[in-house]
Amino acid sequence: MFRLIKNIFLFLFFLLFVTTFITYSLFKTGLIRQFNFFEEPISVSGTGSMYPTFPKGNSKTPQEQAQETVSTPGMMPYPVGIKIFGKEFFDYQIKHGDIVVFMNDQTKKATQELYGQATGYVKRVIALPGDTVEIINGSVILNGSPLSEPYIAQARSTFGGDFLPDCRVLKIPQDKIFVMGDNRKGSGDSRYELGLISFQDINHVLPLTKQKGILDKNWRNTSDDLSDNSKIKLDPQEYLNLLNQKRKEANLKPLKYNPKLEKSAQLRAQSIIKFDDFSFEATRSGYTPKKAMDDAGYSNIVSGEVPLSGYYDAQELLDNYFEFASSKKFMLDKDYQDIGIAAIEGSINGCPSQVIVQHLGGYIPPNYSKDELKGWQDNLNNLKNIQSGWQSLKNQEKFYNDNKTDIDRINQIIDTRITNITTIINKMSSNKWLSKDEADYTYQDSKLYDEQQNIAKKLNNSNQ
Repeated sequence: MFRLIKNIFLFLFFLLFVTTFITYSLFKTGLIRQFNFFEEPISVSGTGSMYPTFPKGNSKTPQEQAQETVSTPGMMPYPVGIKIFGKEFFDYQIKHGDIVVFMNDQTKKATQELYGQATGYVKRVIALPGDTVEIINGSVILNGSPLSEPYIAQARSTFGGDFLPDCRVLKIPQDKIFVMGDNRKGSGDSRYELGLISFQDINHVLPLTKQKGILDKNWRNTSDDLSDNSKIKLDPQEYLNLLNQKRKEANLKPLKYNPKLEKSAQLRAQSIIKFDDFSFEATRSGYTPKKAMDDAGYSNIVSGEVPLSGYYDAQELLDNYFEFASSKKFMLDKDYQDIGIAAIEGSINGCPSQVIVQHLGGYIPPNYSKDELKGWQDNLNNLKNIQSGWQSLKNQEKFYNDNKTDIDRINQIIDTRITNITTIINKMSSNKWLSKDEADYTYQDSKLYDEQQNIAKKLNNSNQ
């Protein structure tokens, strides 16, 4: 009896040893992970593209945010499972709402340019092979029905990009998926140059079922997402306050809100919607920002425009402009003093849209050169010196009667030149810009001078 118990004990010990050895071997070779027995912690950076599911980083620059780890969720290596005699065992099929980690040439290129190092992306699966996906008026339409998305940062915040513009239906081909970040206004994803993702590019997956109760603490109630009340509204004054804070940090003067620029922005937004023409030159509509400002009664030395399609609150709009170097430079231009903002809803090519237009204007002193001012002053002094001589010809009765037309004309020319040049000198001395008529006269004065010289030569010959 004792020997039997001993043999059983030895057998169980041997079985445990063999099991442990096999398990260890499978783990070392990586096979056990394919059965989803172990999850791996994945570092999520602070770029904010998956907010609110994962937090935003506290760093200031994109490069610093990319280096900042805000979460390390456990994710399953992908693909999951093992194939034996042509059959899949313990495999997991990616589903809608899953979070995936992937890397391909496009992600390497984009992250290298943005962050200085090539990495993968963390995004949410929106559409699978055979699905149709469309973006309309800030919402995702999946297979013809609005998609309920409690995980996105804000309702009605999804807008199209270069790869998938608004109101265009895309059918997902085999072996591809369509992904987006939860922070729809701060995510480079399948809407843009990233395009569709191959299953072969995916290396980890976090099923939607495993996100609930762990990562869903900041998710939203979606029951009111499709109502007009859920549309994101822009508060121009709040936006201006945020923008002026940025300008203050850059040691720039604050912008002042100008109702005339708001009106011109409205006129331009209406034209943009009508003609689907966002170009500054207004190549389709012919209605340029300058024409809109003229119609609104606004005039200044410098002016500029920033148009944008979509629904943004004040902070989102500011973040959008400061994400790109060119628009950030524009908003921090020291030459601007005035601003007006308009958000106009409409339809572009049958697609519901909102266009936000900002018009800015400002004054730059002309800072005329000393030589330029001296040249006009010399002209004026010369005219004043000869004026009395030409006026005295009117007292020579016979000569005046014989040359009345020319004498009257040369005195008229001299009077006109003195009056206009005096105005120009006063403006220049005060460092003020010339009006359009005054600027035009600076080109006309040479013609008057030539006419004056020709009449003077004629009269001098007649007097000999």
